[in-house]
Amino acid sequence: MTLNLPYGKGSRMLTLGQLCEWLNITERHARKLVERNAIPYRKVGHLLRFPEAEVENWCQPKPRSRRITAAPVPGRKEVPSRRGRSRSALPKSLIE
Repeated sequence: MTLNLPYGKGSRMLTLGQLCEWLNITERHARKLVERNAIPYRKVGHLLRFPEAEVENWCQPKPRSRRITAAPVPGRKEVPSRRGRSRSALPKSLIE
């Protein structure tokens, strides 16, 4: 007797086909993710299995860390950013 839980709600080990159906990706893309160790998986013999709970955590967006900027030091001059100076990234010889 198998319960038909929606994906992401159980502790199953998903097959490659089930993973592709859940994430709406191709089998080729899933295999590339495995090859790059970009997705959690287990090898059972020569078969690939994907722990549902770990894949669910992997799918969630990671919180961004806030960039901490240092307080200005008294008596120290600020160096202006170089971003505002030039509009193009190409050398002048290639533009003309």
